[in-house]
Amino acid sequence: MFDAQFWMPERVNALAGDDSLFMFILWVSVISTGLIVAAMVWLGVRYRAGSKVNRVRPPSDHLGLEVTWTLIPTLILGVIWYWGTRDYIESSIPPEGSMEIRVMGQKWFWTFDYPEQGIRIQATEEIDAKKVAEGKPVGLVVPVDTPVKLIGSSADVLHSMFVPSFRMKKDVVPNRYTTTTFQATKEGVYDFFCTEYCGTKHSNMITKVTVLNKTAFQAYVEEAQEAAAGPVDGATVFASGGCAGCHAVAEGAPDGIGPSLYAAFGREERLVGGETLIIDENYVRESIENPAAKIVEGYGPVMPSYAGRLSEEELTALIVYLKGLGADKEAGQ
Repeated sequence: MFDAQFWMPERVNALAGDDSLFMFILWVSVISTGLIVAAMVWLGVRYRAGSKVNRVRPPSDHLGLEVTWTLIPTLILGVIWYWGTRDYIESSIPPEGSMEIRVMGQKWFWTFDYPEQGIRIQATEEIDAKKVAEGKPVGLVVPVDTPVKLIGSSADVLHSMFVPSFRMKKDVVPNRYTTTTFQATKEGVYDFFCTEYCGTKHSNMITKVTVLNKTAFQAYVEEAQEAAAGPVDGATVFASGGCAGCHAVAEGAPDGIGPSLYAAFGREERLVGGETLIIDENYVRESIENPAAKIVEGYGPVMPSYAGRLSEEELTALIVYLKGLGADKEAGQ
């Protein structure tokens, strides 16, 4: 209780403060609450009904008391402001030569781009579960004892990067970049949360930070580079793009936020406004790049545009994958 690790996980960020400010604010709050409650109890007993106190001409003011209860909180807030500002600046300015990683938040997954290494890692619920089952590093993967500069942005609404073990929280905002930094001091796997409510599946926007030794990180990068150079798999694009968070692809699965995509090709779809169409390659492509153009009846315009975010190869592979969903069943009929 008298140590920050009673309240928070072990701190493993060399660029974060030592938690002294947290403990200072905690004990200021505890002591202030105790004093206020004690004063309330004393006053309640002292001036209870029937007590023998002078109620005719109570004191109208007390200069010393007013100065005291104004000055002490002001001094405490000044100390917190100075201390917090100093720690914030120290934890927000990346050291010279930091490894740069670009982080993009989107409903409801994270994308991590490594410009120096030429790789992209995407963290969705489905991809993370698959990596855990395969024993592979999950989420944001970084080397130990290496300063890292995170440049964050959002494709849709406000999100926030929060890693408790790094004492790091930074909002990612649409149409601008935000920057934060850390240097992990211990290998391991640490929680990575979104702490700004961002819609229906906000609670699913959880991944990990995996800290590897430098040899293991280099091997991971080489494997990721080799995978990126291979043929594009449509199922992987679907999973990494967060599509499974809104669209069902299994037979009999209930619709999600968006319509089911199982055996969708060739299906007649009714749109908002009463128009109908047959789902084909052109409609699917338009729905990926400009989802607000034709909205299926019964659903809202909540899907973000993927225009410019998928390469031509990824787009083609995704359409081929979606076209194949349920094809075996239809052939059997």
